[in-house]
Amino acid sequence: MNNEVILRTSDIKKHFTGTYALKGVSVELKKGEIHALVGENGAGKSTLMNIISGVFSADSGSIYLDGTEVHFRNPNDAQMAGIGFVHQELALCQDLTVGNNIFIGHLPTKKSMVDNVVLNNASRKILDQFGESGKNINPAALVSTLSVAQQQMVEIAKALSSDCKVLIFDEPTSSLNDEEAKGLFEIIHRLASQGIGIFYISHKMEEIFDICNTITIMRDGQKIETIQVKDTNPEHVVSNMVGKELGNLYPEKNKSRGEEVLRVEGLTRKPYFSNVSFSTYKGEILGLCGLVGAGRTEIARAICGIDKRQSGDIYLYGKQISINNCKDASKAGICYLTEDRKKDGLFLEMSLVENIVAPQISAFCKNGLLSEKHAEDITAKYKEMLNVKYSSTSQNIGSLSGGNQQKLMLAKLLAMKPKVLFLDEPTRGIDVGAKAEIHQLLRKLSNEGISIVVISSEMPETVGVCDRVVVINVGKVVGEIAGDELTQNQIVTTISEFSDKE
Repeated sequence: MNNEVILRTSDIKKHFTGTYALKGVSVELKKGEIHALVGENGAGKSTLMNIISGVFSADSGSIYLDGTEVHFRNPNDAQMAGIGFVHQELALCQDLTVGNNIFIGHLPTKKSMVDNVVLNNASRKILDQFGESGKNINPAALVSTLSVAQQQMVEIAKALSSDCKVLIFDEPTSSLNDEEAKGLFEIIHRLASQGIGIFYISHKMEEIFDICNTITIMRDGQKIETIQVKDTNPEHVVSNMVGKELGNLYPEKNKSRGEEVLRVEGLTRKPYFSNVSFSTYKGEILGLCGLVGAGRTEIARAICGIDKRQSGDIYLYGKQISINNCKDASKAGICYLTEDRKKDGLFLEMSLVENIVAPQISAFCKNGLLSEKHAEDITAKYKEMLNVKYSSTSQNIGSLSGGNQQKLMLAKLLAMKPKVLFLDEPTRGIDVGAKAEIHQLLRKLSNEGISIVVISSEMPETVGVCDRVVVINVGKVVGEIAGDELTQNQIVTTISEFSDKE
């Protein structure tokens, strides 16, 4: 890293309807610097980066690139100037190939036709930088056939395909496992060593203190301070993010459990998983733990009727139930919170109220007409319970920050009064303060009798929030860990021992 400033913003202000997103923010990014932007959801981080990358225009203020003031009319202007953006939400064309997505907007051509040989070779070269995981992605494959983690890698590869001076990462590891994340960090360091300035948005403190040089802390649309990583610690950063000292992220665990709530026996859906059996109990938070691709999500989706299982039985409070689709599951009180809120969880162009009532609209109707007051009251109830920030219940849910969208997706399920909740990556894209709130809420719901099953790729969260975990590897149950034995090392050991036997 050198001291030459490559990008500078001066007094950037931005106002959305009912909300001041940025209140005069000035930051500097140096060549070769990995500069973290941290703050709670709604602090203004993504808005600032969207302005820098041409997605939004500022109400006032200036942007300087290589010392010259620039005005971007759209993202293409910013990209042509050398600014790349890896967004938190996947924004890929599902029906195009991996290669077409990576080089979209600047496809190699030959005689006015796309040169697929050059395209796929160039894509292969970028994907190989991700190690074995990247090598397993076929440039000619449709994006729709890829897992969420693989799509995240394609999103990153797309940004790397341009000749960047500034590269922005917004929660880039949210769908990557540890090995994939390690490969990404190596790429980031290599890019920084080439003089590229990098803005890095993440809610994961361990990442920030591992790879970043500088941290800018934001709160309520304002810059609180910019500080060197070597001169601070996670506690200082978090307390400045939330404006107060933050207690333990994880609530106290339960020492005992109640009656059996859900039991699955011999659940099979080849090639994803086979002969899976486990139970959940009242007062207990259960974790389905394993590496990305182990089959955790597929198991949850089959139990919840989203995907059809080939065999296996499901019992609720000791009574066998028939679940052939998600309607059967929701009627029984078994609900699933998807890991991909943008694709499967929310109607982004619809209002908050419309999203809340959508799964059970008949419950909000009287004589065939929607009771707007009932819907508004329910939405207000969960706004208070989950501390959701929005200006109006009529605004599109897509206009909210990712963290607030995540909370409302959970509210939509809670409004259905579930008996069993499968939560797939429940705190993805949520800041540390909101994570603590969600963790406390999960314990409260568990204590009130709702059976909670958590799937998380963050090992500290799995250990911190769950009372017991069922370890999954290559679609099989390979162990169960509870109590004092529930540690990250024991989880890793259980997975490794099974892998060695295979």
